[in-house]
Amino acid sequence: MSGWWPSSVRRSTALSAALLCAVVFTLGWLGTRELLSSRLSSSAVSATRAELARLADSYRIGQPVPPAGDALFEVVDEAGRPVASSENLRRWDPAWTPLPPAPAGAPANWEVTTKATLKPGDHPQWREYREYTVVGKVIDSGERQLTVYLFVLPWDTLQTLGTFDDTLVFFVPFAVLITALAAWLAAGRALRPVEAIRRELAEVSGTRLDRRVPVPPSRDEVARLATTTNATLDRLQQAYDQQERFVADASHELRSPLANLRTGLEVALTHADRADWPAVARQSLLDVQRLQRITADLLQLAVDPAEIPAPEGVVDLADVVGEQVAERALEPGPAVVSDVDGPMPVSGEPVQLERLLRNLLDNAVRHACSTVTVRLSREAGEAVLEVIDDGPGIPAADRERVFDRFARLDDARARDAGGTGLGLTLARDIAVRHGGSLRAADGDPGARLIARLPLRGM
Repeated sequence: MSGWWPSSVRRSTALSAALLCAVVFTLGWLGTRELLSSRLSSSAVSATRAELARLADSYRIGQPVPPAGDALFEVVDEAGRPVASSENLRRWDPAWTPLPPAPAGAPANWEVTTKATLKPGDHPQWREYREYTVVGKVIDSGERQLTVYLFVLPWDTLQTLGTFDDTLVFFVPFAVLITALAAWLAAGRALRPVEAIRRELAEVSGTRLDRRVPVPPSRDEVARLATTTNATLDRLQQAYDQQERFVADASHELRSPLANLRTGLEVALTHADRADWPAVARQSLLDVQRLQRITADLLQLAVDPAEIPAPEGVVDLADVVGEQVAERALEPGPAVVSDVDGPMPVSGEPVQLERLLRNLLDNAVRHACSTVTVRLSREAGEAVLEVIDDGPGIPAADRERVFDRFARLDDARARDAGGTGLGLTLARDIAVRHGGSLRAADGDPGARLIARLPLRGM
């Protein structure tokens, strides 16, 4: 912004309105003046022609009646000699040269419009030094041919234009002032909500994210700005609260395996001669593995879904179920059986879909009494993957909460030391990223987790 232009929006708006008003009114002034001058001059020429006709008729009948007042006229014969003229003509121009007569053989209706300049010299009325419009007409008095000239006097036109100019000299600055004042007040009124928004935003800090800017009652751009600002602050507060909860839960989850690992190593080192070092190493390895799983899950959840491209590959869920069930058959614990209704092609990434099913099976195996059942079927263009266990089940009030990060239930399904508390959260996140969903239902008596994914090409 240049130094002469104000940086304030209110001042710049008022100045812009004043300048624009001044330009528009000045151009309007000049244009209207030019139009008015043209109309007045045409009217004066018409009136002078009518007066010239009367003067010519008086000469034609031999009873000339000169125009009254300050009228300027001249009558010349065919030789160019002046026959009659007004007194003011030679008084205003002592060196006046008569106007030329009508050309020889001019018709009876011959008329002319020409220009003549009076040069008053030292005459006190110096303003008469101007160019005049002169209208002429030929008359035949019987004995000779005369040419009558009558000057178009501009005094009425000049007086009207002077009055017009005097009026606008006052009106234009007044209109510019009124426009600038109106723009100043209007800009101040329009910017008042913006200033209120600025004050509220200045109060927003890391510990005061609950503040919201006032939304004006109008439905203009400022109201939409305030609404958008409040929506942004809502998202910011939600992200901040979620981050705080996540950091608190993560620090709590990481603290336990780290404390167990440190305690085990400190006890073993204190009694190094009596410590069972292979057992200490195995226990430490279990704690490190749990730390690794928690870290991997946290990194997976930290990825912004908007940065992950849509899956383009095709995966047969029937193959994924077969592989995971076959792996579980080699591990101790509850039996894992499957019921697959044919091939189930879906769009996705094999590693992610395997992890989804693995997390569901890990959760079911930890809480099952004897059996975990995996069912795969199709319904309304979707692949329906169900993991059912015969454990204590999930209360209806907690079926949505189990998908929260590090969620704890108060019943027998509370996570034991083998889980990270992020398995179901990750499973739902993977399902949603693949265009599907994951929810908990009643398994009667155990738990039933149902994942739905859109079938490829259906």
